[in-house]
Amino acid sequence: MIRTSINRILKEIRTDKILNKIGSGKIVYFENPLEEVVFKCIHSEIGKPSKYFAKHFGRNEYEIEFDSSYVIMAVLEGTPISKARYDRYHLIAGVFGNRNIKLPELTRQWAISG
Repeated sequence: MIRTSINRILKEIRTDKILNKIGSGKIVYFENPLEEVVFKCIHSEIGKPSKYFAKHFGRNEYEIEFDSSYVIMAVLEGTPISKARYDRYHLIAGVFGNRNIKLPELTRQWAISG
């Protein structure tokens, strides 16, 4: 019980840290380790949406909409990271897409036949 309370408080602190950096106009780098994706937020002007860029393990950077569920979850669940980690993130091999999931024979037949 105490551990879950501490984890919740730490999560709120990390979220506040990310949001404060975005609000201050700094370039912010943060990661959602559950989804294996990192983000770069560039805040251009007050009153306009920030630009967000994302990278997955083994993939190059691409622009993503500011209201994407990836971005929202990363702000709420993510952790701030350094620019160096963001820059080399696409070079890291991830496990999310490379999991070897074995389906039982009956399930596999049902999935194939529909």
